[in-house]
Amino acid sequence: MSADPILRKGETLGSGEYLTICYELHHVLLPELADMRLVEFDRFKDKVRRGRRFDEGRRFLEQIADDHDK
Repeated sequence: MSADPILRKGETLGSGEYLTICYELHHVLLPELADMRLVEFDRFKDKVRRGRRFDEGRRFLEQIADDHDK
């Protein structure tokens, strides 16, 4: 999928907000997730793919959600 920020339907951002989100996504969040092998991030092609440990991360998040619901 593209590494562009994803907005909800009808959601808009000002130019400053958009730049902040893009910076955080491309220079902080995606590299951290890539270091953990949860995603593969190609900053030159601006693409994100599931990493080797993606399913582990998904199970962990599902467990957190289940524990939170209790």
